[in-house]
Amino acid sequence: MSTDAIKLELIQWLSRLDDPGLLTSLLQFKKAAEAGDWFDELTEDQRSAIAEGEADVRAGRVIDSEAFWMKHGRKTKG
Repeated sequence: MSTDAIKLELIQWLSRLDDPGLLTSLLQFKKAAEAGDWFDELTEDQRSAIAEGEADVRAGRVIDSEAFWMKHGRKTKG
């Protein structure tokens, strides 16, 4: 199916759509797509922190959420 055919099918479907929840979700999807990639807006320090966290996960340096909250003085709800 060509890109133009896909667009036409979506336009026809969207013009008949009457579900407010789905329309709102589609509008949010459109806004997110137009906003671009949020990663591009991060500072170098923020990107480094993410890379460090990813390396920790790959190396198995992780704790579960219950251990995290206990370490920070809060009890889990479960």
